[in-house]
Amino acid sequence: MKVNTLLLVAIFAIGCDRTTPAPQTPVEAAQQAGAAKTSTDPAVNPNAAVMADFKVRVDKYAELYKDLAKGAAAQKDNRTPEQIEAQKTALTAKIQAARAGAKQGDIFAPDTRPVFRKLLAPEMKGEDGRDAKAVMKDDAPAPGTVPFKVNAKYPEDQPKPTMPANLLLNLPKLPEPLEYRVVGQHLLLIDTASDLIVDYILNVIRT
Repeated sequence: MKVNTLLLVAIFAIGCDRTTPAPQTPVEAAQQAGAAKTSTDPAVNPNAAVMADFKVRVDKYAELYKDLAKGAAAQKDNRTPEQIEAQKTALTAKIQAARAGAKQGDIFAPDTRPVFRKLLAPEMKGEDGRDAKAVMKDDAPAPGTVPFKVNAKYPEDQPKPTMPANLLLNLPKLPEPLEYRVVGQHLLLIDTASDLIVDYILNVIRT
């Protein structure tokens, strides 16, 4: 009888010792859902092949940037404003020369565009969608000032609209120095080190 009691106590103690996983926060749940939608694993994401191809393209651009951001274009510590501007100008010129034949679709391939539209469409609906539109409208550039042209400079005198968190969570992560920006209804891929427009998708946001 005593042995049975000790056994029951031991089993109860083991059961109590098991750590119950903490419930997911809304942010963690959104991050997990976004990661699944942009996964390159076919078992997780039906658009895995498209996401894998997109990753190859952005990684290739990131490698090009690293190769060119050297010498006069290298970003160094303790730079004066004049040196910063000179290095940025040198880097911009090198990237534009290296991508002289670049065109729309080099990064956002044709089969990528509908997938990005599907990823963003749900996030632009309801209360979250209204909030996202308000955020982007607050610091939107003046109409007609941003050229939708690959390898063109984003205007220095115009703001770059903030990307709402709910949109970013639903898009594939980008290597430095690339960032997403939405201008009007269009999605831009921008090199923030040189302020060059790397690629774009028209009419990605439905109003």
